Amino acid sequence: MNNLTRFSIVLLVASSYLSFNSNAEIYTWTDKDGKVHFSDKPINDEKVTTIKPRGNNNISKPVNSNSQWQQDYNKTKQAKAKETQKNAQQKQKNKGYCNQLKSELALYEQGGRLYLMSANGERSYQSEEQLAAQKKQFAKLIKQNCR
Repeated sequence: MNNLTRFSIVLLVASSYLSFNSNAEIYTWTDKDGKVHFSDKPINDEKVTTIKPRGNNNISKPVNSNSQWQQDYNKTKQAKAKETQKNAQQKQKNKGYCNQLKSELALYEQGGRLYLMSANGERSYQSEEQLAAQKKQFAKLIKQNCR
C-alpha cells in the first residue's frame, strides 16, 4: 500500500474513534484544596457530579412550508419567475420585429424598383420620394424599437 492509502485509513479510524467519544459525559469534582477538576472519566475517591450540556437555543427551528414568511417567499419567487418569463418573451418578440424592420430597410437600401400589390393584384411602383420616405420611416422605427 502506498503512504496516502495508509494515511487515509489511519485518519478514518481516528475520526470514527473520536466521534464515539464526542457523546461522552463530563464529570466534575472539587479536590481537598478547593480546586475544581473536569474530566471525561469519573474519579472513585471524590464526590463526582455529572454535567449534562444544555441545549443550544441559538439554532434556528426547522422551516415548515406553512410558515408565513415561507409562503411570502414562495409567492415572491413565483412572481419573479413570471416576470422574467414575460420579459424574455417580450424580448424575443421585439427581436423578431427588429429583424423584420432591418430586412425591410435593407430591401429599400438596395435600390431598384419596388412595388406594392393592390387588392386586385395590380402592381403600383413607388417613386423615388416614396422610397426615401419609406427608408426614413424604417430607420426611425428601428431607432425607436431596436436597441
